[in-house]
Amino acid sequence: MDWDSFEMAWHDSGCQTLADIAAAHPDEQLYAAAFHLFYGDGIQILPPALAANTEAAVHQDDGYSTRFAAPEWRWDVLAAASDAMRPWYHRLSEEFLAPATADAERDAALDALDAAHDGAMARVCKAMTETARRGGIHDSLPNNFVVVILEGQRGDEEADLIRASVNPQVLATVPELADYLREFQ
Repeated sequence: MDWDSFEMAWHDSGCQTLADIAAAHPDEQLYAAAFHLFYGDGIQILPPALAANTEAAVHQDDGYSTRFAAPEWRWDVLAAASDAMRPWYHRLSEEFLAPATADAERDAALDALDAAHDGAMARVCKAMTETARRGGIHDSLPNNFVVVILEGQRGDEEADLIRASVNPQVLATVPELADYLREFQ
């Protein structure tokens, strides 16, 4: 798999999708985007969802903030970005999972694919954040805009995914995300 091209395709698709949202909603302040809903079933892997939220959409829900709860965000699934990546995920499934015939082989292949995919998506988040902060997505995005993996379905792994997807220097500029990360300790 050409992971560099995969990451560039996600970067470009994600940045374009966020630029389209920012342009379509100039009166709203986007503060973050996140990848969530990672899914693989041993036969195939599907693109995660890209989500985005605005300051106005953050609210308290049963005592917790929705600020970093991507399923609760205004745009919880931006289908355009994921749809553009489907051919890449078909190739990933074919390359990693199709050759495995026994259950143990399939489990090992899925574990290898999940680890490689997590690493690639963390690098995509960092690259998209850097592009946004340079003004390369849309000029309305704030200078503390961040793209992060928020995969609450993975329990204890979520903190590691956040750390992997956000540079420490960037995390220091997003105190709300740093506070959220501390909740895992």
